[in-house]
Amino acid sequence: MKTMRCGARGSRLSVIQAEGGIAFIAGHVRGFRAKLVTFDTPGDRDVITPIEQSAPDFFTRDLDEAVRMGRIDFALHSAKDLPEPMSDDLDWFWLPCREDPRDCWVMRKGTGSMAAPATIGVSSARRAAYAKKVYPKAMQLPVRGPIDSRLRQVAEGRFDAVLMAMAGIRRLYPDLACDGLPVRIVPIPLAELTPPDGQGFLAAVFRKGDERFTAIRRQFVKAVRFTSAGVGNAGLITMRGAQDIAEADVVLADALTGFGGWRSGAARWIDVGKRCGAHSMSQDEITRLICDEVRKGRRVVRLKGGDAGLFGRLSEETEALDALGVPYLVRPGVSALTAATAPNGILLTKRRDARGFSVSTPRSSGAKTPKVFFMASRVAADTLKRFPPSTPYAMIWDAGGLYERVETGVCGKPASANGDLPGLLVVGYAGKPLSRKRILLTCSAAVMPRATCVFEDRGWRTVEWPMVSVEPRAEIAARLRSLKERFDAIVLTSPSAVRIFFSVWRGDRRDLPQFWTCGAGTNAELRRYGIASDIMPTEDFSADGLIRRLKQEGTRLKGKRVLRLRSARAARSVAAALRRIGALVEDAVLYDTLPVHHDDATLPPCDAVFFASASAVEAFLSRHGAAALSRKEIYVIGEPTRRALPPRFRRRAMLAPLQSSETVSMADAVEPRKPKTTQHK
Repeated sequence: MKTMRCGARGSRLSVIQAEGGIAFIAGHVRGFRAKLVTFDTPGDRDVITPIEQSAPDFFTRDLDEAVRMGRIDFALHSAKDLPEPMSDDLDWFWLPCREDPRDCWVMRKGTGSMAAPATIGVSSARRAAYAKKVYPKAMQLPVRGPIDSRLRQVAEGRFDAVLMAMAGIRRLYPDLACDGLPVRIVPIPLAELTPPDGQGFLAAVFRKGDERFTAIRRQFVKAVRFTSAGVGNAGLITMRGAQDIAEADVVLADALTGFGGWRSGAARWIDVGKRCGAHSMSQDEITRLICDEVRKGRRVVRLKGGDAGLFGRLSEETEALDALGVPYLVRPGVSALTAATAPNGILLTKRRDARGFSVSTPRSSGAKTPKVFFMASRVAADTLKRFPPSTPYAMIWDAGGLYERVETGVCGKPASANGDLPGLLVVGYAGKPLSRKRILLTCSAAVMPRATCVFEDRGWRTVEWPMVSVEPRAEIAARLRSLKERFDAIVLTSPSAVRIFFSVWRGDRRDLPQFWTCGAGTNAELRRYGIASDIMPTEDFSADGLIRRLKQEGTRLKGKRVLRLRSARAARSVAAALRRIGALVEDAVLYDTLPVHHDDATLPPCDAVFFASASAVEAFLSRHGAAALSRKEIYVIGEPTRRALPPRFRRRAMLAPLQSSETVSMADAVEPRKPKTTQHK
């Protein structure tokens, strides 16, 4: 890949965060390289005009123009500086590496923690309102300029306090030492002062249609879920649809009945429904909102009434995503057609009486009315002869199943058409088949939901084909009694272990000791039960990574009573390492890993295979042989799983850790060579 030119403002903070952004992209996009070109913007040249009175592109104008003119390939900004809406000739996305989003007080050292400041520097109406609420008698003065300049003004006594963003301070001074200036940093809780949506994020801006950056963006955005909610009541949503809502960051919901209770979850709900001409948003506004939210790295669920594909203007929303190169998934659902008929005794088909039905809407101006034939596998070829030769058709076998296959053509030149699997024939269809990778997930039921979510975020079709199951040991319940009295810590090194632990242990969470885990995925599973890891590695989320983290604790762990719970196949290295440190360890088998045998031994068609354990690799090879992995992409959860593969597959197996955090710290970026920096005025 050719070295790209990245534009950023020339301030010390902008250069540091742009270098971090380049490093982050390079850590996730193979072959990516960029050099840094710095610019001045109106916001740098004018430090007097209040932010509220400035133009929307106050901090981005010169960089945006450089992108348009091709002088740079892309620009990196603080996301909160992007104008809204963005110019139509530019495209953008946020990097999923958010720094601390909170605001903070910067005060001179030596002032008492309860002393009210006499003068406060503020840079926005939001911060001014908060300062007025907290310190109503203080004099407020405008403050602008680089962060290090503001810190010096506090240190020199021009202000007693300044309200600032933690993100900029942490990027400049990760240890918060602030170049030794006599200032102290006091973070403000998010619930007390809500930051702007983009505070702490970096945004990449590039020319609309730039295929290089469109491809790069696909590495960071998550597939939009077009989820069918059913009709009439929330009970008609599918299990997969309910899971979509549980995993969502943002839900854009139609006018739906019975979904009030769902809104208590973590997702932000936005009503975009339409009722008989009364629209809360126009269709163009809904489409733009979907595109904006997904570019911010959020998992977006577009919750549609009935079935998303029937009379729901689905194509207008998916076409906008196609233009951006953003993946999406469509969940089928219960439409009014099925909810209103058979449950009320109105049968659309009846043996010897009604062999089919037609459906349309009186509002449609379209001339096409596709014909749908159920149970058409054995008669498809003969059926196609009844239509003009140029009429398009689609034949779908095993719809929604493990062996789903789609064939398209024209009626005059059918491909195979007939088949043995259940088939549905659509003649004169109004659309085009999606081309999606199919990935086989071989993990246990405990890991499957997370693996499904991670790969569906890429827009892939996931095929569940578990090769192993996990079973708790019968005697483990007795060992889990009176945990807090007997142990200071429990060590768990997989999400499966967490789920099995809580399926067996039924006590009060307040009676639990500390938990030491191997990383983000296990910690995320703990959080589902209202608990967080007390010790875990910051990288290398494996048993080896945990061992290194425990060694860092050193003598602090000497004499600690530790219960190590593991699978029967897991190595005893963690327990051994703890004993060498001086901990008192009880090593116990929590569960056994057993192979799963499928009734149909035929491997479903797929482009890629994912393994979450060495046991799954061994079971797959035993059942299907190494040849089944030829010409397929291979993904593994970590190095121990990779090592279980035959040598010829190890090198090309790619790591796909099932981390749960939706944004990752800038500290996790892989650092390439330091970018070259040039100055442009």
